[in-house]
Amino acid sequence: MTEETAAAGRHPTVYLHIGTPKSGTTFLQGVLGHNWQRLAEQGVLWPGRHWGEQVRAVRDLANITPIDHEPGETAGAWQQLVDEIHAWDGHTAIVSMEWLVDVKPPHIRRAVASLAPADVHVVLTGRDLARTIPAMWQESMRNWFTHTWEDYLAAVADPDATTLEAGMRFWRQQDLGAVLRRWGKVVPAERMHVLTLPPPGADPELLWQRFAQVIGIEATEYTIPPKGKNVSLGVVSAELMRRVNALAQERGLRWNASEFLLKQVLGKRVLTRRGKQEPSLALPADVYPWAIAESKRIADDVAQSGVRVWGDLAELIPDQANARETTSPSEISDRELLAAAIDGIVGMVGVLNRMRRNGTLPTGDARPDPQRAAPTDQVRDLTLRLRRNPALRRAWHATRRGAAVARRRVMRAGR
Repeated sequence: MTEETAAAGRHPTVYLHIGTPKSGTTFLQGVLGHNWQRLAEQGVLWPGRHWGEQVRAVRDLANITPIDHEPGETAGAWQQLVDEIHAWDGHTAIVSMEWLVDVKPPHIRRAVASLAPADVHVVLTGRDLARTIPAMWQESMRNWFTHTWEDYLAAVADPDATTLEAGMRFWRQQDLGAVLRRWGKVVPAERMHVLTLPPPGADPELLWQRFAQVIGIEATEYTIPPKGKNVSLGVVSAELMRRVNALAQERGLRWNASEFLLKQVLGKRVLTRRGKQEPSLALPADVYPWAIAESKRIADDVAQSGVRVWGDLAELIPDQANARETTSPSEISDRELLAAAIDGIVGMVGVLNRMRRNGTLPTGDARPDPQRAAPTDQVRDLTLRLRRNPALRRAWHATRRGAAVARRRVMRAGR
């Protein structure tokens, strides 16, 4: 924070967009990242050089270590984000990362305390269960899981009657009332906001308009980027990925080494192109009455919580009229799976060839970054040293924080 801002006793208001998953979070993150410069000109900070730094920060805050990643590899990332926010002399900062939705109370307290004396607002986006449940299952297929659609439905409907942890995870992330109660122990109701996801067929920009209202900016002043990479899989492609995951794990493959190819290339860049060729996954019609009852309970919890609602709580409740006959993944034929597999193999070759030509093809466990040149041996050596030496890693993060603050100040001075 600048000396002038500190002297005036002003601090940016921080909006934590905490989820829920599959409720338009990727769309909103895409709009925010696409417009970061315009936001900065209006006094709104979208921290980090890219959204991945917010992901790393939340991993550090909540001690989240994905499969095959090393504990502590994100040490200092949350404080780096906090330092950048404290250095901001605008009026607002936004962090959007859906893993925040089910962090534990100590992590919530740490997040809010570290951002003090700024006022922290919590923004929660919600979607009706009839769309959320299928979306969560197909997304889990892009993330190394192997449970069948039928097992997943059973686990969500009755988490206590199954050993499948996915059911408990679903409700930790999607029960809006429970999330509000958890965060409400630290953040007062007047600083918590629920945005409902518009129903199918509504203006796709309506969610952004609602989000902009919460933040206090004019939605029409910002451009909407092309549709992003988080398009849902068709039912055939989702089942294909489930079987690939199962066989890969059976043969001893590791997720950290396989994630780029399986999730980023096959799951997000290739199989999503088959969306118009495949039926989409839908909640079975006979499950709708249960989903409607659960959704009404959730909507009532939100209404009684005293938080501000942007949109209409009725949008959280599925419409029985939308129930339709659906294709279950278990009904997919081997012929359909073979066609999807061939498409997937050819598509992966095409993507990797383009990345090779562009110089963005990663090596080892590294992920591609089009904004950076291929790493030199010296850079690789420094990276290894940083991973192995916590003191050196902290010094490196401190240097990067200083550079980030300097860049922001130069940008503001040029306005």
